[in-house]
Amino acid sequence: MLIASCAPIEDKMEIVNTFDPDNIQLTVEHSSPGSNYFTLKMTTPGVTGYWDYTIGKAYGDEAKVLFPITGKQTFKYVVSSAYIPNGDIMKSEIITKTIDVDIQHLDDKYPVPEQWGFLVGNGSKTWVFDKSDINRWWYMTDSDPNAFWWQPDPGPSDENGRMTFSLIGEPSFTYYSSPTAEPVGNTSWFVNSDWSELRLVGDANILGVEGGGEHTSGGKNYRILEISENRLVLFNTPVVWSPGWVWVFKPEGT
Repeated sequence: MLIASCAPIEDKMEIVNTFDPDNIQLTVEHSSPGSNYFTLKMTTPGVTGYWDYTIGKAYGDEAKVLFPITGKQTFKYVVSSAYIPNGDIMKSEIITKTIDVDIQHLDDKYPVPEQWGFLVGNGSKTWVFDKSDINRWWYMTDSDPNAFWWQPDPGPSDENGRMTFSLIGEPSFTYYSSPTAEPVGNTSWFVNSDWSELRLVGDANILGVEGGGEHTSGGKNYRILEISENRLVLFNTPVVWSPGWVWVFKPEGT
């Protein structure tokens, strides 16, 4: 009897990274020294991804940014291809690199939409209910916000609370149900390009949404009816208690 054996043939494909995270270079070029209008650049060949510059995203190596406030800000470049350390695909990771940008002034040549300053001031701004019209500060409407129905009395349990919109570090939203309440955070906020819609993502919601003021879908998208330095009016439709609901706010301390 003839018994033959042979060594197994192994066909292994070696996984090779196209980049080294330590070599990824990020730079910034201001339109003028310290300007809020600048270009973020990722200059390392062989790397693809996108910029997350807090108020938006840009896919590619460069992002032109008109940032609405001054101060030091941190922006991220996210690499689209996973990095595989030591060829072990089970340990693959998404690489994010950051760059700090010192914004010293708002450039007159590139005006910022004034709504940014209205909502967050110089970086962070706190809002409370505006009861200057005691009959219309938290009220039901038809699906048309101009079709007033009723101002409930008493008001919501959090009518003396506050909410803060911040753009320092990232767009963050914090809710307080009363002057002494613990904060509810872990929430981001977003606006569309024409400032007609505000969207919250996370644990917190605006003041006065308890019970019937919540959208029937549970969503946290609000139509911006008014926004100015001293007034913020939001609307949602449909809500649990009525076809529509209006919230009227003012800056804390005014």
